[in-house]
Amino acid sequence: MRDKVVVVGAGGHARSVLDILLENDEYEVIGCLDPIFRERKSVEGMEDVPIIGTDDELQTLYDQGVKKIFIALGSNKVRKKLYQKATKIGYVSINAVSKFARISSRASLGRGICIMAGAVINVNCQIGDGCIINTNCSLDHDCTIASFVHVAPGVAISGSTFLGEGVHVGTNSAVIDGIRIGEWSYIGAGAAVVKDIKEHTMAYGVPAVAIREI
Repeated sequence: MRDKVVVVGAGGHARSVLDILLENDEYEVIGCLDPIFRERKSVEGMEDVPIIGTDDELQTLYDQGVKKIFIALGSNKVRKKLYQKATKIGYVSINAVSKFARISSRASLGRGICIMAGAVINVNCQIGDGCIINTNCSLDHDCTIASFVHVAPGVAISGSTFLGEGVHVGTNSAVIDGIRIGEWSYIGAGAAVVKDIKEHTMAYGVPAVAIREI
């Protein structure tokens, strides 16, 4: 018998996560929790997946025997907040890994990670809890990705790179080898990161430059 899992979120990112979970068929997805529950009772475009309440129902569902969860929210800060809330209750966060991703057997994965189709994670990479490794992005050897990072579609990250907690690397950006990007920084789409970026910094451009603190 498959373990039951509840998904937090019912938006675009959640639909991508649900597509992976339903295709892999490893867990029984009982439905989603989202504030939109007050307006609609199923996920848009996935009418077979019910929206069963909001995150206020987490304790009740856990008490009813649902022990597995996936936090499918695009915002790094909100994802961290709800991940911590669920973990405190006792939930175990599962990973949603596409069959069409390539992950080295020598890579290390935390919990609550989404790895989309076409992603490549190479040897000795370490991926923290609650990360999104999005469609067609690549992490080369020996990268360290801290928790609650989002590596957006098409990003190329070269070897021995470090991304701090909560970093967002925008679509089709490139990061050269050995770079460090500090926690909760934001790299704009299409950037070329060739120098270290401090924490809490917005940077974009080719080459990427710091624009302001965030």
